[in-house]
Amino acid sequence: MKLKLALLIIAALALVSCVAKENDTTSASFLVINALTGNDLEGNAGSTTVFSDVSIAGSIVNDNGVATVTTLTYNPLEDSEEHDITFYMNVIVDQVDVEFMRTDGRNVEGVDVPYRFTQPMNMLVPVDEITEIPFVLIRHVAKLEAPLFALREITSQGVILQLVAKITLHGKDLGGHRVAPVSGYVSVWCGNFADEDAPDETDG
Repeated sequence: MKLKLALLIIAALALVSCVAKENDTTSASFLVINALTGNDLEGNAGSTTVFSDVSIAGSIVNDNGVATVTTLTYNPLEDSEEHDITFYMNVIVDQVDVEFMRTDGRNVEGVDVPYRFTQPMNMLVPVDEITEIPFVLIRHVAKLEAPLFALREITSQGVILQLVAKITLHGKDLGGHRVAPVSGYVSVWCGNFADEDAPDETDG
């Protein structure tokens, strides 16, 4: 009897010591988003606030973002030895979802915010390494639809639509196990920003 009781206690302690993984993953790995960035108002990359120009000298182009991502493993103390970290723990990111919202609660797609969309991809994120994953943040077609299209008629930086983009990464480890989806947020400011001044016609 005492032996059975001791075995039950040991089993219970073992269950408690295990890392509780997400319900939607059977992988020993998980993704971490270190940063989400895009272009600033001057077109420089690496900005944590992205500026989306709905019309650039009459042209419409999409806006891109970059997700800086790392793969980590559960129970890192146990996985620290080389023989415990295997190639199969590396993760392939195979899908990026982009969804928009506003801080004022007006979130009707195609009216208040652009439509959400999904982009398939295939990007390897090795364990304990930093990988930059480029993705489309604002599609050019979104600038031909409400609410961004109306901004094209306003040639002033005084009218800005501030959006929050939710970026969700999906993937699987190289053993074929799905990893838990991971999400991050980035601020996107949309407007018809002033284009660079045209050359002075009087210049020779």
